[in-house]
Amino acid sequence: MSKYLSFVLLGGLSILTHVNASPAPAPSPAPAPQALSSLSSAFSSATGAVASALPTVIGAWPSLDDIEKKLDLSDNDLSNISVSGLLIPSYANFTNKVWNLRFYGLAYKLPNISTSDLDSIINDLKTDNLNQTQQSLLQNRTQDLASIPVPHANFTVMVSANGSTVSNSSGIQLTTADEVGEFDQFVPVEGLNKNFTSTEVVTTGILDVTGPGNGTVILVPTNGISVVSDIDDVMRITKVYVPNQGLFNSFVQPYVNVPGIPELFEKWHKTLPGAAFHYDTTTPVELTRTYVDYLFSNFPVGSLEMRPINISDPTQILEARQNSLLKLFQTFPQRQFVLVGDTSSSTLLSAYPQIAQQFPNQIACIFIRNTSATDSDDKIPFSTKEFQSLDKNRYFFYTTAEDLMDLDIPSGQCVNQSIPQNVTFGEQGGIIGNNSGVCRNIGVERVLWTWVVTVFLGLALYSFVV
Repeated sequence: MSKYLSFVLLGGLSILTHVNASPAPAPSPAPAPQALSSLSSAFSSATGAVASALPTVIGAWPSLDDIEKKLDLSDNDLSNISVSGLLIPSYANFTNKVWNLRFYGLAYKLPNISTSDLDSIINDLKTDNLNQTQQSLLQNRTQDLASIPVPHANFTVMVSANGSTVSNSSGIQLTTADEVGEFDQFVPVEGLNKNFTSTEVVTTGILDVTGPGNGTVILVPTNGISVVSDIDDVMRITKVYVPNQGLFNSFVQPYVNVPGIPELFEKWHKTLPGAAFHYDTTTPVELTRTYVDYLFSNFPVGSLEMRPINISDPTQILEARQNSLLKLFQTFPQRQFVLVGDTSSSTLLSAYPQIAQQFPNQIACIFIRNTSATDSDDKIPFSTKEFQSLDKNRYFFYTTAEDLMDLDIPSGQCVNQSIPQNVTFGEQGGIIGNNSGVCRNIGVERVLWTWVVTVFLGLALYSFVV
């Protein structure tokens, strides 16, 4: 995260804690005066900038040049390292009487780097006074951070089902990786089971690379319900809205499930017709293995979408979210989708309503966990304005997994009527709110000037520092 955004966030929050936190009145429907409208725009821009700077616990991920400089790697050092391959768990659809498997991953080289050097890549991560367990977790989770992409690599892959190879003996030649080592393509593969109504898993592997280079592909039935879920603060407690704690929870602490979510997902796995799971995160692709180990030890096996390596600007992350959803919906045009996210992800609060408007007949339900209603540490306002045009019976803001446990999704039940919503289709949550409902209203007028002053002070300080 930049110094400016850090200052705006932390400075603004420290000032706002002195504002009286009594319930704010409902916003007036009358149009605001022009001066206030301009200030409201500045307020929205400021809070939007802060929110977009926190799409992951890492914030602005360092560029490849930054990583190479921090690790002091020369071209000669890299030339002596063998190429490795990463296959991210993916999905396949059945089209034209054949399974089309998505091969999605990264070509890279992994130099032998000390743990202390790896820690230095993560800005603002404090690693003093760690116990032995924390040190071990830190080393395991940071070992792939030094991955240096190999541009324009060529890989050959094999496919196996039930222990038997189904690809030809020479393997499948993938298209050449792009300029940052990433590849993403669908390949038709014969010899796979064509008659089933539940998901099946096939294994894949890259030939002639250092390391395992193995992966999985989920064969997803043409019809059924797919659960698409964000990970951080939906499935595991990360607290991305508390930057230092978010980093600590991601790299140092044992992962902790959001209570009840493993049980909820397992129930959906057993009861939703043709259930399939797709996990979508804006965590950088280098941390794929850490996420795979956690996910498949606690939740149903599924496919995974990671943050592309060529994205370091937070403003591009919404586009990445939309692209991954678009690919998924287009790949499975006859399936229904349950979208699960949380209010701390500004990208999902835009991407989910947008994909719902684009594919209204494929939306089963949208479930959004309100982190600000259950965690007093979440001080970031969120906007629900893009939900206004959606069918109110298709989305639901929940607080706990229990709120969703008894919903009859196949019959179209997405709303638990016993949980109040109070959705105002504008800025909500934050320091000031009405705690009586799931979505707490924010009194923009009462905190507007404080935030605007903070923003301009942040700009002044940032200009002075740099």
